[in-house]
Amino acid sequence: MTPPDRNAALESAVGGLLETLGRTVWQRRDFSPCEACYCALVILLNPLRRAYEIMEAVPAAAGEMDDCAVVNAAANLGYFARDVRTAPAEMDARLLPCLFVPDGGEPLVIVRREGDAIDVYDGRTRRTRRLAPQDRDARAAGRAWIFSLFDRSRQDVSRFMRGGTGYTWFRALVGRFSGTFAQILLSGVMLNLVALAAPLYMMAVYELVISPADKRPLAGLAFGVTIAVVTEFALRRVRSNALAWLSARLDTLVGTKIFAHLTGLPPEMVERASVAAQIARIKTFESVRDLFSGAVFLSFLEIPYVVIALALIWAVAGALVFVPLLVLLGYGVLFALMRRRVKVVIRLAAKASAGRQQFAIETFEKMAGIRANGLSGIWERKFDEISGHEIVMNFQLGMIGTVAETFAHAFTLIAAVMTVGIGADMIWAGTMTTGALIASMMLVWRVLTPFYSLCSMIPRLEQLRNSIIQVNDLMDIDTEEDAAQAAARLPRLQGYVAFSGVSFGYGDARDPVFSELEFDAKPGHFIAVIGRNGTGKTSLLKLAKGLYHPAKGAVRIDGFDLRQLDPVYLRRQIAYVPQKPEFFSAPLIDNLRLAHPLATEAEAEQALRLADAWEEVQALENGLHTVITPGKIAGLAPRLGLARAYLHGGSVLLIDELPGTLLGSRAGANLRRYIEKSRGKRTVIMVTHRDDMLETADLIVELRRGAAPRTVGKTVLPPLEEKEIA
Repeated sequence: MTPPDRNAALESAVGGLLETLGRTVWQRRDFSPCEACYCALVILLNPLRRAYEIMEAVPAAAGEMDDCAVVNAAANLGYFARDVRTAPAEMDARLLPCLFVPDGGEPLVIVRREGDAIDVYDGRTRRTRRLAPQDRDARAAGRAWIFSLFDRSRQDVSRFMRGGTGYTWFRALVGRFSGTFAQILLSGVMLNLVALAAPLYMMAVYELVISPADKRPLAGLAFGVTIAVVTEFALRRVRSNALAWLSARLDTLVGTKIFAHLTGLPPEMVERASVAAQIARIKTFESVRDLFSGAVFLSFLEIPYVVIALALIWAVAGALVFVPLLVLLGYGVLFALMRRRVKVVIRLAAKASAGRQQFAIETFEKMAGIRANGLSGIWERKFDEISGHEIVMNFQLGMIGTVAETFAHAFTLIAAVMTVGIGADMIWAGTMTTGALIASMMLVWRVLTPFYSLCSMIPRLEQLRNSIIQVNDLMDIDTEEDAAQAAARLPRLQGYVAFSGVSFGYGDARDPVFSELEFDAKPGHFIAVIGRNGTGKTSLLKLAKGLYHPAKGAVRIDGFDLRQLDPVYLRRQIAYVPQKPEFFSAPLIDNLRLAHPLATEAEAEQALRLADAWEEVQALENGLHTVITPGKIAGLAPRLGLARAYLHGGSVLLIDELPGTLLGSRAGANLRRYIEKSRGKRTVIMVTHRDDMLETADLIVELRRGAAPRTVGKTVLPPLEEKEIA
């Protein structure tokens, strides 16, 4: 293809993508130059990128995109960006395509370079033009954003890299901030050296001013210590700013990573944990975040410089240095004993706290049932009992901390008394001056303070340690994205669903819900699933959607075992109507577009009409753009779930058991006609016991608790009253 043809194809593709984004995420038809450049850039970087992925990467805010928003959207698509000051004529062809923002000008996408000729896409005119090296636009200075595909395996926190370094996830993450830590440590070294000026000043005043009664050195000493105090203040501010930035940055990174990791875990793993447990996981890092902004970390930073203070005590007071050394030994013994006790109590306190939180969340979720059955008083007493257990555990934990702090304070006082007593004896013996004793007292306090702080915060330290262990354990669990790195992606499903000897059970239950399930759903067929409550009908649908995995056997889509396929990519191609559809506090049209991100409002209206919900949606204050809440659409929810499935358009449709009132209404009649029209085009698997549905099924699958499932084909179906499934 010649350059003019390629440029024309690019302009056409950008126009189509802008049109799609304009009627979905942006909901407008006027586009900024940066938005046009974004579309051109992603098409050039990867022409096979799906439109919904491009749409999901852009910010959903109503404002126009700028160059920073383009960079962030590209990052969401997996591209790392770096910027350089340059001009289009100076760009190397190997770094293209790139986004170029000239100083004071409109953004461009530098498409390609062939010899000296440069093709650029102009975001303002939405046209591609060729620049010669001598053109003013080619020589215009500006900032170029160069993009490269991000390699996750090369991240410091990736399992591949950690396998080489031997670091835990948290240690690898902290290693990314080695430059900041170097700044903090360097400022700490200078700070501790400057801080020695105060005790040395006191010693000099006693020996050079007070003892000889000579005021002449006082002015020079005062000037010197003033410089030291000002310098110490500046260094502390530098260190505090670095620690505050580090804490905020880690809070953002780790909090986001934990949330993303939890949402990326296999559904069957997440569903086994309670809501309270999931919230506790997200809150886990709150205590870790405080590590870098609290007194604990500052105490750790001070420990290496204790050696400097001890060396100075030895220099000015000789054998008096053994007093702080002896007390430090006492701190070590106290720390070891108390930490051993805290480790046990803190686990019990954590379990009690999680139990109380889980009970509270379940209570609020089921408040209507509690009140309907007159159980409020019983629930209050149960909550009081559970809360009391937690309070007792926290009381014990607090008592251990108080005891540790009391002993640590006692050791500090003993050190002060011993320093004064032994120092006074040394002064009388003539081996030490009064000024040296005063300086030694100040240095002893400086030596003992960080250890006193650590001993008084033993429970806090153990909480930090447990939190870091939990974060590391969580991040070591593979997400679905990690497991799908080598998985296949089917471009479009044909709709062939097969269960081959499938057995399934919940968690560690010994008895499976069903065993040896065998059936084939051929493309375009309608499969009905029946069975009593608890026989696994919903689980069968979730197995077909890849939300669960069988304990035995295989579920196949178009001949591929689901375990060979990318689960997230697969689920996007399978429509699913659960018994209780989930909706979010967002405009109704956005909730419907969860099934089909590129759907137009006209398509959404057609789906709502088919689900017999359009009239009620029109009655809402803002129609399709009404921000919905669960209470606002309680009666509409099942029909909106159907509308979402109609909008999906995938070749496989899974429908869980729907309310009888819905199936007996116009929405149910529309659904039956839709299934009939879908024959040969869309495979439908539906949980139902209605005669009119069963009579039209190509295959009926009966699930039986404690017995093998049974299936029968449509061609041998007798009337339902006499039907025997064999």
